[in-house]
Amino acid sequence: MGEYKKLQTVKLDGKYLFCDQFDSQRLELSSCAVKVITDFTRRVPQVVLKDVDIDHALYMMVNGHVRSKLVVDHDDTFLGVINSKDLTGRKVLSVAQQRNQARSDLTVEDLMTQKSDLQAMSYSMVQTAKIGDVIETLKELGHQHVLLVDEEGGLRGMISASDIARSLHIPINILQKAHSFKDIFSIIYAHQEMIA
Repeated sequence: MGEYKKLQTVKLDGKYLFCDQFDSQRLELSSCAVKVITDFTRRVPQVVLKDVDIDHALYMMVNGHVRSKLVVDHDDTFLGVINSKDLTGRKVLSVAQQRNQARSDLTVEDLMTQKSDLQAMSYSMVQTAKIGDVIETLKELGHQHVLLVDEEGGLRGMISASDIARSLHIPINILQKAHSFKDIFSIIYAHQEMIA
């Protein structure tokens, strides 16, 4: 099988207790926000090409255990964000109908949130912020995630409500806000889908 080998395992037939966590602190709303970011200097961002069809993109997300990806073109230029909710449900059918296309012909670019519609925070601001500050910002924006930019204007990272909820073991409900008539119709469709 090549350069990798199977590691030895042990049977869990004794009494086991959880280890003491000397180096880790329980995260709270008052913890430093840096502890919940996806930092692109430490972890390669999850990206998808703009022309990938929506079924393949959803398959990649499910098997990669991620809910969103950054959308790029073939030159790795950042174009927007796509999440798994964008790839399923009424939004897909609505876009397909508006464009008079088959659902199977839609690509990530057709459903993504364009970068011009996204918000970002400076990484330096997040370094002094609390997790609770970020949650309030996400609620105010009505977005599930916010991008981080460095001093040179490069994409430095991302913070998502789902990552915070997972880290703090609490539910976080971010209600989508409408900033235009188009947003109002999108929100109505999303709520109708949840009810159905």
